[in-house]
Amino acid sequence: MKYCKHCKAEVDSSENYCPLCYNYLESEGEEKPTFDYYLERDPSKNRAVGNNFLLKLFLYLSICVCVICFVINYFTEKHMLWAPVVFVSVLYMWILIMHTIMSSRSAFEKIFFQLIGIIALLLMLERISKSAWFLNYVLPSILIATTSVLAMISLISKHKSALITTFFVFYLIFEVVSLIFLLFVKDVYFLLYLIHVIYNGLILFGTLLFGSRIIKNEIAKKAHL
Repeated sequence: MKYCKHCKAEVDSSENYCPLCYNYLESEGEEKPTFDYYLERDPSKNRAVGNNFLLKLFLYLSICVCVICFVINYFTEKHMLWAPVVFVSVLYMWILIMHTIMSSRSAFEKIFFQLIGIIALLLMLERISKSAWFLNYVLPSILIATTSVLAMISLISKHKSALITTFFVFYLIFEVVSLIFLLFVKDVYFLLYLIHVIYNGLILFGTLLFGSRIIKNEIAKKAHL
């Protein structure tokens, strides 16, 4: 006779498993490991289902908010289009959540999408205000602020060696943008662009000076050299 300690019953069977609970049967004086007949649900799958539900709910609410704002704007204040600002703000929130908070994308892609979202939102606000302030003051200020944040991250981050090439590319792009506005675009407030060109240029030179070996290795790796 064999004994099932889960069903607490003796089983007269030639099989090694209980016909009721499917756990391992014990012979006299012998203890065998048991196994779970029913597999437990993976907790990560539960989290994935919950995340998908929240994303669908947020998408539904975003669409509702945009539609309601456009309808209200159309029937109340046709001379002032404020609904597009709401739409761009919601779009920026999606960029923030999907491409920054929940994304496993590279630092380059995250920063790029953030800049695109902020610039689109501010351009829409400029169009509504009917005044020229974005290119004169906001864009160079964004460039200065972004350069400062990247430089601070590269100084305090524990993974600076993995970020230095990405940040170097951004510094280079920012420098080119500021030089274009400073040299070829008329009627802009050149002082902020000049400050950014000098400030960003110093950080660009310092990055190249202290991280040239890392940058060369990363470029060689990407180019399969």
